[in-house]
Amino acid sequence: MEIDKWVDGYKVRAFPWIDGKHIYFNVQYYAPGQSIAQPPAWEKSVYVTDNAAGQRLVYDFTSSLEAHVAKMNIPDGHKVVLTA
Repeated sequence: MEIDKWVDGYKVRAFPWIDGKHIYFNVQYYAPGQSIAQPPAWEKSVYVTDNAAGQRLVYDFTSSLEAHVAKMNIPDGHKVVLTA
């Protein structure tokens, strides 16, 4: 299952990662009035462990996960794995 939609003012994408163990979850922020043809003002990505709890977090609590990821401080080049 994939997600590619706007959630609470953020562009959210989620899909099973190629390793079969994680779900890729990406949040993009566009400033008010900014064209979506341009790169986002910022974006953050995390990997969620692909188990029953992780799937429920991503697909049933998308808004809550998006809000959490948006507040996270993720240094460039770091991989963040969330396990529910």
